[in-house]
Amino acid sequence: MTIKHILSLAAAGGLACTLLLSPVMLPTPCQAVESSTSTNALSRQYLKEARAFRQQGRYELARQSYVQALSVCHDRKEYETIKQELNGIEMLLRTMR
Repeated sequence: MTIKHILSLAAAGGLACTLLLSPVMLPTPCQAVESSTSTNALSRQYLKEARAFRQQGRYELARQSYVQALSVCHDRKEYETIKQELNGIEMLLRTMR
């Protein structure tokens, strides 16, 4: 084993430790900022679809629509509502499996 090989292994180990110990950067909830009306309308449309799918018992599709609504949300109050309903669907899906 050469010194170059040993140093490259040490560098790789150091990088792995750095990556494992560094804090994870999670996205923050949507900011309560002025947003375009079309984005809010899109979020409400996805929310409407999700609730319709939930009523029909199509929970996987409802979950997908909730996630889409959450991804384009720009209103903090609406974000919290969507998040709560999404958590309810996820718990329901977990108990059904």
